[in-house]
Amino acid sequence: MSPPLRLVLCAVLVSCTSLWSACAPNSELAPPGESPDTPNEGACQVDQDCPAPGLFFCDTVTSRCLAACRTQEDCTSARRGQYRLSQCDTNPLGCRCDNNRCVEALCSADAECEGSGKVCRNGRCEQAPEASAVRACRVAPDYVVGRKGTSVRFSVLAVDAAGRAVMVPSGATWTALDASVQGGGEGVASSFVLSAATEEAQASVQARVGSATCTARVRVLGTVTPGRLRAVVTDEQTGRPLPGAVVVAADALGAVTASAKTDASGVATLVEPTGAGSISVFHRDFDYLTVAYAGSGGLEEPRHLALPLRRNPTDRYGGYKGTFRNMPTGLDMHTGLAGLSWPDGVTDPSASLLMGPTRRVSFTTLGGQTREATVPAGAYVVLPGTTLKVTDVSAQGLAGVCDATLAGVENPEAEMALGACGTRTAWALGGDIPLKSLPLLSSETMDVGQLLAQTLPVLRTFSSSVVRDVGFRLKVTPGAGTGAPDFSEQSHFVEVDHDFAADQRMELAFPFAIRVPALPRYLGEWMDSVAVLGVARVPERGVVPLGMGMAVNTTPADPNTDQQAGLPGPGLVLVRMAPAHHGLEGSPYELIVTASSSAAENDTDDATTGLASSVLIHRTLEKLPFDPKGSTPLVLSRPFLPVPEGLRLEGRQLRLEPPPESPPLPATTVLRAVFSNRAQHRWVVLMDVASAENGLRLPIPPASVEEPTGRFEDRTYAGDHTGSRSPLGLQALALRRMGRPEGAALALRGLLEADGVDLAQLGALTVAWSSLNPTSP
Repeated sequence: MSPPLRLVLCAVLVSCTSLWSACAPNSELAPPGESPDTPNEGACQVDQDCPAPGLFFCDTVTSRCLAACRTQEDCTSARRGQYRLSQCDTNPLGCRCDNNRCVEALCSADAECEGSGKVCRNGRCEQAPEASAVRACRVAPDYVVGRKGTSVRFSVLAVDAAGRAVMVPSGATWTALDASVQGGGEGVASSFVLSAATEEAQASVQARVGSATCTARVRVLGTVTPGRLRAVVTDEQTGRPLPGAVVVAADALGAVTASAKTDASGVATLVEPTGAGSISVFHRDFDYLTVAYAGSGGLEEPRHLALPLRRNPTDRYGGYKGTFRNMPTGLDMHTGLAGLSWPDGVTDPSASLLMGPTRRVSFTTLGGQTREATVPAGAYVVLPGTTLKVTDVSAQGLAGVCDATLAGVENPEAEMALGACGTRTAWALGGDIPLKSLPLLSSETMDVGQLLAQTLPVLRTFSSSVVRDVGFRLKVTPGAGTGAPDFSEQSHFVEVDHDFAADQRMELAFPFAIRVPALPRYLGEWMDSVAVLGVARVPERGVVPLGMGMAVNTTPADPNTDQQAGLPGPGLVLVRMAPAHHGLEGSPYELIVTASSSAAENDTDDATTGLASSVLIHRTLEKLPFDPKGSTPLVLSRPFLPVPEGLRLEGRQLRLEPPPESPPLPATTVLRAVFSNRAQHRWVVLMDVASAENGLRLPIPPASVEEPTGRFEDRTYAGDHTGSRSPLGLQALALRRMGRPEGAALALRGLLEADGVDLAQLGALTVAWSSLNPTSP
């Protein structure tokens, strides 16, 4: 799987199972004065220790009697009689039978509560929040630059008087404030058409929720002079224009034919090339971007390119720090993982931002043995019977939008222009892992895939915690330009704790199976693992993890994942998710399904073996299914994309020469090549399959008075003293138009011409992608 997803899934369990494998057996883990077999209420060793055989069973992992069931009817008062379960009787949704135990049923969408006249909030059917509870709101996006005729969808985010996220089901009343836009209506989101050109951005779209109003600024660009090309360069994460970026048009040989610098509104206009070549954008604080361009071919049709750039990820850093409150206090291992949501561009989450730096911790077992372990900054681990108590967590986030509610921010626009602030959603998955359920393995022989596949069933004890709106400051990173950034100083991180009290946490209460298509091959072998990340996609906040699943493909190694315990056959993967909660309600659910190869990890002698993965994004979940036995699995009908192999840089020419045995990529595939130098400054190149196979020549970076050498750094070079090339990764992306049938593919040309979509929507348009990345940064 891709490194970021592997880290997210593995860190929850591997960071703790490796600790367990380093310790003594259970008898050594008992705290002084206590025995692992200390009696407690409801304690048991076998089923016969529990009352009413058939209605209870002894959970040998926790040594407690639990309500048993085979069907949902076994959880009803009619079936249980004097052993009725009050939580099932008082819940409008009743109880469900989850892995032979009765659990309180939760909702995941308003439609599940319609019969009661209520809405789904925090997994329960409750009275709908009143609009009068809203004290402030925010429109997302809050800044738009687009051409006349473009349709833009706006959403509203609301908070109450205490600053807590609240989702009013009726949403907002939407109004066009001037003639530059047309639209309006009611709801949590509304679309407006950019209808009349304006000289500058102005408050044009208003949302009203109760007594709170919020607006979005819009600048509408007019027509382009025939024979000219207009490039609009913006900050991908804020939508704000980027002045001072240099836009370069180059021919097929890489020679510059035209160039211009963006003005204060992020616009540069230059003579449109008539032949094939490329358009590039250079800015020292952001990714460089080069796109293959077919040229006008002598036509007079005006062209408009929307070119969003992402800020250099490690030049500044910031985020939040805190702990997990109200975690259990028993003899089980208490563990979890925390992070910040990442942008909608799911094709490029940064592993360092998801997980933060790792840390070495020393601890002592009850028997006096000293052990060491490595855990991510976002990991929470408490191991009873030892001195191991890693309770402080932290997470980093990308720069983005912020407002004056963030402490120390008097001029939000100035802070956003510097990349000095951001707002994301803090998330955590945490709970107990009973020590009896963990295999006793040594770290030297640990098979991570097998370990996760065996251990993930215990995630039924895990819960989700989210804080939707977390604003934070970012400061300049020490050592950012040296290849060794130092993120250790965290005094500027905002304080946020995750509360796992019963009324604050949300159980991963929805187990279900997905049927994955045939796995792809890499280096002639079937990919050997599948990871599933269940997420909610929140406007302006990005992707928020709510659950996960894992499967392996080893016995046998074939196109299907191995059969998992409790599921009816191979090719099925069990997933557990929490419903959207605490202000995330109404956000669409997605499944990010990653097939990956461990070839690079196993073949350490061959540095050319890359990290290969292929990803499917399932976006048609209106509500979460409950299907612990996998009787009616979700079917992923789209096939995995083949791994894109054979990309080479020869001089300044990028060329794709796939091996003969490599499956062909569809002609509409968008290829995304990424150079990343030692400072993690990147040069991103977008091509279609035809231009990649013909070869695309990169221009020499243009002059820049801000650079010591007099021109922009050449990011195809690592920037070290040896003059080595930067590592080069390649992604293949399958895109589709929003609102169109699933099979309506979107090619690079349609994306660049901004025909209702543009590059800023790349993450939302992507339905599948595959990648081959170098093993070293």
